[in-house]
Amino acid sequence: MSLESRLNALRERINIKLYDSREFVLRSLSRGSVLVALTTLIALVFYHGFELEAHQNAVVGYVVRGSIGYYLVKFLLELLYNFHPIQFLKDRKWEGILMLFLIVDILIINLTGFELLNEAGLFLKIPGLQESFLIVLQCYVLVIVGLEFGRVGELLPQSKLSPPTLLVLSFLVLIALGTCLLMLPEMTVRGRDGLDLFTALFTSISASCVTGLSLIDISTILSGKGQFIVMLLMQLGGLNIISFAALFAILRGGFGMRQQNFMSENLGEDLRRSRSLISAIFRLTLIIEGTGALLLGILWRNDFDTLGTTIFYSLFHSISAFNNAGFSLFSDSLASQSVQWDFSIHWVIALMIILGGIGFGTITDILRQSWTKQSLLRSWRGLRIGTKLGLVVSATLIIVGGIIFFFLDPGDQNVGVHISDSFFQSITARTAGFNTVSIGALATPAILFLIFLMFIGGGSGSTAGGIKTSTFALVFMSAAATIQGKKNVNLYKTQIPWELMNRAFAIFLFSVVSILLGVFALSILEPSMNLLDLAFEEVSAFCTVGLSTGITADLGTGSQMILMLSMLVGRVGTLTLAFALSGQRQEVNTFKYPKANIHVG
Repeated sequence: MSLESRLNALRERINIKLYDSREFVLRSLSRGSVLVALTTLIALVFYHGFELEAHQNAVVGYVVRGSIGYYLVKFLLELLYNFHPIQFLKDRKWEGILMLFLIVDILIINLTGFELLNEAGLFLKIPGLQESFLIVLQCYVLVIVGLEFGRVGELLPQSKLSPPTLLVLSFLVLIALGTCLLMLPEMTVRGRDGLDLFTALFTSISASCVTGLSLIDISTILSGKGQFIVMLLMQLGGLNIISFAALFAILRGGFGMRQQNFMSENLGEDLRRSRSLISAIFRLTLIIEGTGALLLGILWRNDFDTLGTTIFYSLFHSISAFNNAGFSLFSDSLASQSVQWDFSIHWVIALMIILGGIGFGTITDILRQSWTKQSLLRSWRGLRIGTKLGLVVSATLIIVGGIIFFFLDPGDQNVGVHISDSFFQSITARTAGFNTVSIGALATPAILFLIFLMFIGGGSGSTAGGIKTSTFALVFMSAAATIQGKKNVNLYKTQIPWELMNRAFAIFLFSVVSILLGVFALSILEPSMNLLDLAFEEVSAFCTVGLSTGITADLGTGSQMILMLSMLVGRVGTLTLAFALSGQRQEVNTFKYPKANIHVG
């Protein structure tokens, strides 16, 4: 008998022996993992959110180590009880790699006493990393809990909630968690008791909806832990927490046809591209944000006391820029004295804003073309219609916007500086929220023009807000076709279907009405304030931009609540409407009414 036959026979005997207990053990492990995950997360919240005594820190260490041991045993038992262990390892290879690395790391520590993260902390001069091996275990726990969270991604399609409803709920859950974390004492600098509920809620909404408006100066009020929470909220909110659930489901091997169908509705992509686009989104995000942080770190290498601070500042601004969030660790954003004249920093951030604002579908479509193996014209023709439209509109807005802003704002006497500032504001006004000039000091025409750019926003399927460049282009082309007496709207030798045009008009109308209602309410609540400033603030909130003339903290509680609602509606409202309108609907009318003749205009 061959070795393979003997192994198969042994495996069969093991399966028979374990069969009676299989269902009970696996069900118990699954239920226990939920309890262990919650216990561990609560312990970590207390560890990072409160100033604990030595014995309390030790308890947290025991909880974290215990959870690591539980997940390790759970994985090995699931492997043992599985009828096809090889396939099990293939389906859950990432979890298997993590467990293998964990076993090797624990053996190295126990045999040699070498603690990797402790040595890294000494090198980077980050005190928090030098405390104990507890930190690295926490990282393991968060990754493992994330993989357990993949079960949620597997169950999402089985829920009776529609994708738009789940999208809204995901943001509400993220905002609630962010608010609770930001209220913890350790999230603010020493000497403060933590943020009050209202300020924490406003900050959480602004970060989760990647807006950037704030009632406080996060660079001086929040501690490093609080700033990290803001950075985490920006990342989760920018990429959509449902996409994270889907990613963990893929890593667990549980992303089947139902999940693909669900995510295709959520991403607005066809069924074939849903799985590949999710994977591409996270690969691109990791590569682009990592590259941006590296470039910023090189430029800031001599500006901070420690390498750890340089890394954190670089990563924070890279994530904020790519997700078009606009939060900065400088009090006056990029107009602060320390970075106001550092134009290399400005343009690295501007590049990150552009990449984050054109959309993941656009980036993946561009990367699929063989630009070096064929002519540029042939590669351009190979792009999808939406990609071409998004690139043309974005480039036009950046160039024309920079030129117009150059003449609307007197700016700096140095022409080179003024050109740089003009084009940077043209880029950042379309939902990024960074500024290199004082917005409150701009003239009225410049403010009005920024409102126009903020309203348009970035590309579809991106981290940006606004009505989106494709919506603006379709509405504009429809108006032009009407003026020219054309019955159809044609683009790149294709006809745009009227269902798509109606969807664009619906998003446009929804956004205009929402903004007007917000401005109307603000004008009632703040009668003493300039109407243009209020309108700028409302458009900035609804379009998730984050630029402000400086009145955010001076507004009353009612007005700030309107801004919070506008940020949330602006982040999920137009997306939800687009998702709802994009679903397949059966035509219920099998007949047509006579055409009406109504005088318009």
